[in-house]
Amino acid sequence: MKRRDFLFRTALGAGFALLGQLRQAAQARTADAAAQARWAELVDYARWSPSPHNVQPWKLLVLSNTEARLYYEPARLLPHTDPTSCFTIVGLGMFIESLRIAAAPLGYGLQVRHTNEPRLNYAANTPQLFADLRLEPTPQTGPASVFDRELLKQRRTSRLHYDGRPVAAEIQQQLASLAAAHGHQLTCSNDAAMVDFILDLNRQTLFTDLDDAPVRQELAGLIRTTTDEANTKKDGLWSHCMGFPGRLMHNFFFHPERFRSPWKRNVLGKVYRHSMHGTSTVAWLQGRFETRVDWLQAGTLMQQLWLEMTRHGVYLHPFGSVVTNEAAHRQFLEKVGHQPSDAPLWLLVRLGYSTEPPRSLRLNTQDIFLTAIPS
Repeated sequence: MKRRDFLFRTALGAGFALLGQLRQAAQARTADAAAQARWAELVDYARWSPSPHNVQPWKLLVLSNTEARLYYEPARLLPHTDPTSCFTIVGLGMFIESLRIAAAPLGYGLQVRHTNEPRLNYAANTPQLFADLRLEPTPQTGPASVFDRELLKQRRTSRLHYDGRPVAAEIQQQLASLAAAHGHQLTCSNDAAMVDFILDLNRQTLFTDLDDAPVRQELAGLIRTTTDEANTKKDGLWSHCMGFPGRLMHNFFFHPERFRSPWKRNVLGKVYRHSMHGTSTVAWLQGRFETRVDWLQAGTLMQQLWLEMTRHGVYLHPFGSVVTNEAAHRQFLEKVGHQPSDAPLWLLVRLGYSTEPPRSLRLNTQDIFLTAIPS
């Protein structure tokens, strides 16, 4: 009896221990699921943040309800069109600001601790840590985000015809004041001659970039010319959103020899220029733009400016090539009278009103999450 009693007690104890372990495992799975769900809610908003050529380099590793790590995917970087990684870091800054705006209605602020990496690592072959993120409760009496997070999903780029109306002066002033609050200067112009100059300069730069083989090949890898391809990859530059027929866009990047003759370039240039019909306002931003800290702050500002425009029904179309192409950038600086002692001009856009543009696709929320720490 004593032996049987001992065995019974031993088995009973082992059973209780196993039940405890199962309960702890179930609680851990529940906690993990809750943490994943919280960050998924935020990412579902932040994934609509813009990035250079819609590369969407961000990855997120959830650690807990309140902690996560933001990584970037080296395979999604742009070594030729963004060699210093400044504009990709601006995009990552916009993504972080989107997370912050998305978290505000839940009663959380977002604390960010960045790595010391001055630029992104193009040579890496696994996701690289960019920043540690922590959600912290905000005081109930503290200021809420001034932006409705639904604006993150409403925000779009419009490459369509604009309706000819200049952006209202009071809206221009609001945007300029927002830029000034971040230490930058936003200049808007409704001058027809300035608008024509910038639109033509952007058109000319299109062919300059086409003649640069590494740049053209890098962009060609991001071209999506069919609906099936766009829906499958959910990134890059979709012809439907760019306002060009898919076949024409494919030939432009994959068969540049077909566009060498001056008359073909003239025709295509006119088609491209006509796609911007109705533009009456252009704008540019200048401010500190030399270090990773500068680029992150520029990303915060850019996201806020874009959401402020969205709130007023104003669309923008960035002219990135005029900024990144050295010759075009120099012509632009000369036109606006920029002096060497002035702050860098780092963004040029057209602004206006159009019909609702098609929406560029984004990676699914779950595609952004990492399931393990990259080795």
